[in-house]
Amino acid sequence: MEKISVIMFFVWLIIVGFGITGYIKNVVKLTKCDFEPSYKAEVIHGIGLIPPVGCITGWINVGK
Repeated sequence: MEKISVIMFFVWLIIVGFGITGYIKNVVKLTKCDFEPSYKAEVIHGIGLIPPVGCITGWINVGK
């Protein structure tokens, strides 16, 4: 039973790591936006400031 909980801990750690990395990537991408029309990337990365959403939008390549 202990071996399964150790494996689950590492799976949880990897998922959380991907989430935190995605959120940080989202913030960096938002700061690199030019804020000129079209505002598609700015809106997507702005909505990504909400933590659960930012974990996903950081990994999306929207373009400039």
